[in-house]
Amino acid sequence: MSQPTYQPHTIETTWQQRWEAEQIFEVRDDLPRDECYYVLEMFPYPSGKLHMGHVRNYSIGDAVARYKRQRGLHVLHPMGWDSFGLPAEQAAIDRGLHPKSWTYDNIANMRGQLKRMGFSYAWSREFATSDDSYAAKEQQLILDFVEQGLVYRKSATVNWSTGLNTVLANEQVIDGKCWRTGAPVIQKELPQWFFRITAYADELLNGTHDLTGWPEAVRIMQRNWIGKSEGAEISFAVTGYDVSIDIFTTRPDTVFGVTFMSVAPEHALVDQIVSTEQRAAVEAFRAELAGQSEEDRTGENAPKKGVFTGAYAVNPVNGDEVPVYVANFVLADYGTGAVMAVPAHDTRDFAFATAYDIPIRTVIVPDGAQADAELSEAFTGVGTMVASGAFNGQRSDAAKSAIIDWLAEQGFGRRQETWRLRDWLVSRQRYWGNPIPYVYGETMGAVPVRPQDLPVALPEDVTFDGVGNPLEKHATWATAAADGSALQVQTVNGREAARRETDTMDTFVQSSWYFARYCCAQADAPLVKEQVDHWLPVDLYVGGIEHACLHLLYARFFQKALCDVGYSTVREPFKRLLTQGMVVAGTFYRAKADGTKQYFNPDEVDVVTDDKGQVTAATLKADGQAVTVGRIEKMSKSKNNGVDPQAIIDEYGADTARLMILSDVPPEKDLVWDDAGVAGAFRFLRRLWNGVLEAQERCADVAPYTGKLAELSGDADKALLRQCHATVKRATSALENDFGFNVAIAECRTLFNQLATPVENPAVLRYALEVLVRVLAPITPHICSELWTLLGYEGQIEAAGWPSFDDAELVEDEVEYPVQVNGKVRGKVRLPNGLDKPALEALVAESAEIAEIVGDKSLRKVIVVPGRIVNLVIG
Repeated sequence: MSQPTYQPHTIETTWQQRWEAEQIFEVRDDLPRDECYYVLEMFPYPSGKLHMGHVRNYSIGDAVARYKRQRGLHVLHPMGWDSFGLPAEQAAIDRGLHPKSWTYDNIANMRGQLKRMGFSYAWSREFATSDDSYAAKEQQLILDFVEQGLVYRKSATVNWSTGLNTVLANEQVIDGKCWRTGAPVIQKELPQWFFRITAYADELLNGTHDLTGWPEAVRIMQRNWIGKSEGAEISFAVTGYDVSIDIFTTRPDTVFGVTFMSVAPEHALVDQIVSTEQRAAVEAFRAELAGQSEEDRTGENAPKKGVFTGAYAVNPVNGDEVPVYVANFVLADYGTGAVMAVPAHDTRDFAFATAYDIPIRTVIVPDGAQADAELSEAFTGVGTMVASGAFNGQRSDAAKSAIIDWLAEQGFGRRQETWRLRDWLVSRQRYWGNPIPYVYGETMGAVPVRPQDLPVALPEDVTFDGVGNPLEKHATWATAAADGSALQVQTVNGREAARRETDTMDTFVQSSWYFARYCCAQADAPLVKEQVDHWLPVDLYVGGIEHACLHLLYARFFQKALCDVGYSTVREPFKRLLTQGMVVAGTFYRAKADGTKQYFNPDEVDVVTDDKGQVTAATLKADGQAVTVGRIEKMSKSKNNGVDPQAIIDEYGADTARLMILSDVPPEKDLVWDDAGVAGAFRFLRRLWNGVLEAQERCADVAPYTGKLAELSGDADKALLRQCHATVKRATSALENDFGFNVAIAECRTLFNQLATPVENPAVLRYALEVLVRVLAPITPHICSELWTLLGYEGQIEAAGWPSFDDAELVEDEVEYPVQVNGKVRGKVRLPNGLDKPALEALVAESAEIAEIVGDKSLRKVIVVPGRIVNLVIG
């Protein structure tokens, strides 16, 4: 009887329809928690189509979800859409599309792609963060945060994106440019809304030590971003004024070496202390800095610039009067906005002092150095204190605490700690975001919207011209209530006219609690405590390490705040974090006459590789001419090195895409894209299909083998059964320890290859087929589900469970030993397993194989290391 051919599209469509009809991926909320598992991948922005990074991320998460179901767990595996954001507004400007229609059209397209990949999502819990229901519930959460004192408004110097015409959080400014568009970021003074994330600084910092399921790199990045520093706050009185400049320092051991003060040009004291002669210079300097970003001013390569204010401050420890400068590298909202400058022991201060001819005083010297030696650079290490009064001769690191105590006793300062972490600025001057639920009365100022007046919905009749905030320019939205009447706010004397807040929230707000909403996605309340506490923390969260100090830190803050307003008791959102590597590709380009580069897709070039598989040269297929091979880098549209996953699915099927993306490297490593790997994955699946069906014909009417290896007589039977147990053991270990699907795939390939060796007992072959298909099922679920059916089973393959292994069945009857003669390996010999050293040495001495190796020499000594090597001494 002829066997069916492998038709991936037909098979995949059939099984996807069956899974959807039977709703087998939905999960109840009333099951024992120790029988449940919550796996979640970071949800996507609906850009319109999947890219290979999406495919890898979601393939990893889905394979984990399916594996855990096979292990008997009830798995929550939801999907949704991080759907507010600027690209939708840009589409409105560029293409004349409304952000809402553009967004939801994209969602529909991407939802279809995800379903076509066969991902096992609980689609009943799907939502988009731009849905009216989600936005309304988020606004309610914000009002709860207001009651908790976690939301406030203040005027602040902000990061203003010149490309987006909106404010960015500190974390969204990369090297002085907008993290999304690359446009320059400047400093601007505006009233802004903040979340009080600093109220949780200690808990966020200390909690990183308990996140043992997170990569250490992410935990270190968060600790550095939170940035707790312990030191001293010291007051320097300004000569001639009844004011002091307060500074914070982690180096109180250098306070005797202060030779000038640096203050932010925006510092509140500058206007008070600047001299008449220097005022014009200070104002000019301020104007120069007004258009510069924080990175422009404080970056490692930024020039150290300043202007003398004409004022002097008194160093309290020695009475020295030192000049006060405004300096570009000091920021008003960082620390106290002022710095004591010790050029002998700070690299930045040394550069500034050298540029402005300011004295440099050494107060710490390296061991064995002279105190009066001229410095060519700042000494920032630990050494012996000099010119430091009562602290002379002490080790600088050991003296810090004593100096702080002395400063406090003298009334000059106090012990203090500071944080790099600053409150989260959430105001955004754009349309496509969730409105901040505040209004402004004529006399009342900012007032939270009443709960009964929620939601604050976005108007749909807006104009997009790319300039400023469309909500501010809307004719009526800011002043009209939901029913069209004039917007009013309650006062003690009645009601007065009001105006809505036109800022919307940073889109990181929406992604900071969506994982909790999945636990109760249909609830009327924002969150249901019992369901949230049932499912959280997420057992496995999958996403990129680039979110370490943005989304992941914000989500941790949000979860703690949710606990404090009564929505949960679980204070950490994610138990285990898997930061998957990127999908990267070699870039191929030609330099153009104007100095730019023309990039080509990998499938447009022919490559030459060395014996290690590294690309050494490439030519363009179209003309045969050479192209330059660039470095390996992330796939992107701008580099023209992307690969469309839909094209792979259309040609080869979803299982091929899943197999290829999971097979080569561990999930946390970068995957270097190789077009040949796709075709190779498809060939393996076709061989798997044909091989399983051919083998099945030899054991069609036989039950799988359930006996022990020792009960088998044939060597091939034993070898195949032993390989089955080895495959399951190694795959299980890899998946349980670090989700090493590449290891599981390699083991399945080995087992599949062994099927080619004929066996005597068809039951062993049947058992091997079932093990092979069940282990591969989480990775390539469609073909494995179909093969499971063709093997005679009616139910879902996940219901069959994960195969077990027995360590005892992995023990081989014989072990192959290398034979070393007078220190050199001369051959191999197989010896019985389980014998002790004397028995093995006696057996070796009588072995015909050993006699052949020894030849006409005399065997003087035999030394066997059991399980490892046979050593012979001959003469």
